Amino acid sequence: MAAAAKSAACKRIVLACLALGTLAVMAPAAAQARYDADTTYKKLVRDYPFIRIASADAPAPVQVRKDIVYAKRDALALALDLYLPAAGDAPAPLVVLVHGGGWASGERSNMAPLAARLAARGYAAATVSYRLSGQARYPAAIDDVKDALDWLRAQAPGLGLDAARVAIAGGSAGGQIAALVGMTRPDAVRAVINIDGLSDFTSELALRFEDDPAKRPSAAGAWFGGRYAEQPALWRDASPLTHAGKDSPPVQFIVGAAPRFSSGREALAATLASHGILTDTVALDGAPHSFWLFDPWLAPTVDAMDRFLGKTLGPVPARAPWSPDLGNGRYRNPILHADYSDPDAIRVGERYYMVSSSFANAPGLPLLASSDMVNWELVGHALPQLTPPAAFAAPQPGKGVWAPSLRHHDGRFWIFYPDPDHGIYVTTATDFAGPWSAPHLLLPGKGIIDPAPLWDDDGRAWLIHAWAKSRAGINNVLTLRRMAPDGRSLLDEGRVVIDGNRLPGYRTLEGPKLYKRNGWYYVFAPAGGVEHGWQSVFRSRRIEGPYEDRIVMAQGATGTNGPHQGAWVTTPQGGDWFFHFQDLRAYGRVVHLQPLRWLEDWPLIGEPSATPGVGQPVTEHAKPVPGVFARREPATGDEFDGAVLGRQWQWTANPQRGWYALDARPGMLRLFAQPTAPLRTLGSVLTQKFPAPAFGLTASAELRTVRDGDQVGLGVLGLTSQWFGLRRVDGKPRMVAARCEGAGECIETLGPALDSYKVLLRAQVTHGARVAFSYSQDGYVFIPLGEPFDAMMGRWVGAQVGLLATGAPGAWADVDYARITP
Repeated sequence: MAAAAKSAACKRIVLACLALGTLAVMAPAAAQARYDADTTYKKLVRDYPFIRIASADAPAPVQVRKDIVYAKRDALALALDLYLPAAGDAPAPLVVLVHGGGWASGERSNMAPLAARLAARGYAAATVSYRLSGQARYPAAIDDVKDALDWLRAQAPGLGLDAARVAIAGGSAGGQIAALVGMTRPDAVRAVINIDGLSDFTSELALRFEDDPAKRPSAAGAWFGGRYAEQPALWRDASPLTHAGKDSPPVQFIVGAAPRFSSGREALAATLASHGILTDTVALDGAPHSFWLFDPWLAPTVDAMDRFLGKTLGPVPARAPWSPDLGNGRYRNPILHADYSDPDAIRVGERYYMVSSSFANAPGLPLLASSDMVNWELVGHALPQLTPPAAFAAPQPGKGVWAPSLRHHDGRFWIFYPDPDHGIYVTTATDFAGPWSAPHLLLPGKGIIDPAPLWDDDGRAWLIHAWAKSRAGINNVLTLRRMAPDGRSLLDEGRVVIDGNRLPGYRTLEGPKLYKRNGWYYVFAPAGGVEHGWQSVFRSRRIEGPYEDRIVMAQGATGTNGPHQGAWVTTPQGGDWFFHFQDLRAYGRVVHLQPLRWLEDWPLIGEPSATPGVGQPVTEHAKPVPGVFARREPATGDEFDGAVLGRQWQWTANPQRGWYALDARPGMLRLFAQPTAPLRTLGSVLTQKFPAPAFGLTASAELRTVRDGDQVGLGVLGLTSQWFGLRRVDGKPRMVAARCEGAGECIETLGPALDSYKVLLRAQVTHGARVAFSYSQDGYVFIPLGEPFDAMMGRWVGAQVGLLATGAPGAWADVDYARITP
């Protein structure tokens, strides 16, 4: 961090955040004189080496509405900021967040990181301003927060809030305010979360701290207008403990290392317990005051709040880490922020269908369906195992299923897909979700890729395809062949109809899709390479050519690199759209949706660019299909409570009997230990795609060992892979981390010993595909293991997260869940 930026950050953190102590904080002027921002920041970094400022940026598609005025006090406007989850089918439960600052400082934006992460979990979160002690004394702040609460409940229908499911939470001084409002307004508040805030101003600890000569005038004294001896009634009235009774809402206490800040907690918990009211205490050992504003403590704070709110407000629908539907009739790209490479899509009736490459992962050929081209569900895979089975008994990075083509003809769905080492296969189904027929090898050979069929108006059938130079020795050309209408054989040797080598600047012409419109034959085909290429269209009055060419979409002035290879789809209303991918390296090839318009029988894809006739990708647009459709995203995490694995899982090779079971311990996935080997050579790794630019995966695992070396792990796979997990070492459980270069041996580092063979393994992926591993045994505090690293793409695929168990025969690991969260 640059010196100027660090200084600004320090002052912002220290004065507005670190000085939030319930009794320790003095008036703003005194606080500024007492604390040197740079010195304090350096001390924090020294004492807490993992500390980092939590981002206040709201993860899209969280919506933020700022500066909403909820009340006026003479010339002073009191405002709140509202963080809303992506539009769902039901109103969102609300959490009102109250900032700290010793009642004398701070502002609602201090709670923005907490609000953004709660909204990403499906809660609406409102950060509220209130009058500070320099503006008005107690109980003005309490009245303000109550007014904000009432305003939000009154406006709930128009804001998408559930007025019957409201919680209030605050940190430090804000924790005391939140608890007091909750105790005095049980009609409006169903749950209270007091984060390191006191519950009793009159406790022995609180008064002893108040009597410290170095703390005069104290923040509390300034707020009440006098010390306890001078204003005892106010001090008692402001204590949440005073108002606790049989009608009080449940309370969660989240506390750090200094007990004075949460003074009175045990007494309030005991009082509530005497009335049978739920309380919950989460202690983050070693955490400094204001921990809820910083990583790594913000994450366990949100986790703890989420668990408690789920109990008291009821569950919220699981939120996907990425959703393209903005909830306002518009969508954002990519519509699939996951490695659904080389997409092809069609419409049949009112439904849309998509397939994509899967390379060497099994099952292969993912099948996706949608009602509006924006919200997609993964409904299955066309290939339970890759063909031929023996060739994929072990991982084969970069091989397998390349760019497929999807069509609907003669009452059936057809998929033509290439295996660059074996040839072009065809599989069909009457129901898109399957079952699909056994793959038929239509065209044997090496390097024959990217097939696309066309059944013409005259009953003849055709197949166009490209070539892979790595196998065939040629590329940059497209070959057209006559095909039997039943798709079982080809009727000629084919001829090159488009030669990219004769076109200026063309290289790697591939991925053709063959269409017919208004008497024109069109070949949509990309060129220039996946990261830096463009989308071209070729047209001719005769299917065998000659074809004229035009570039119809390029990156232009946008940040969407290499936009190409996809599908043209028309809605029932006559609108035209184009699917394509963007190569994002570690994230894989993500899917975009672009509007398409026809100009003099040439398509222009996206929005007009500076080059006439050439479009550029849009990042946001009105949805293509009118009407209201439920939000849908491909599934990600898994609770393992079904009879089969979730469709989102793929193995790194054809799965074998004995790798796993779902009935050995109901509700859990049992991974039977396979012989230990370098990570990239293990076929028994259960993987998922990276589902978003930023996400977390937490897996709960228990290891049953036979001998030393048995282990369970969570990893990130790519050209360079890293994993970590729990291993038996010298008869005891111990953490281990490993870095694996390609298919070579892994460099391992042993971590701490644990108390048991049960552990939570977590991988946090932040923007830029930076990964951090951590583990926990209590579910609250996660301990980092190793240094963060950058995930790497694999061979033609993005990085993947994966679960594994290796060791001696008879060992296994039970995985209770693998949860992916925003």
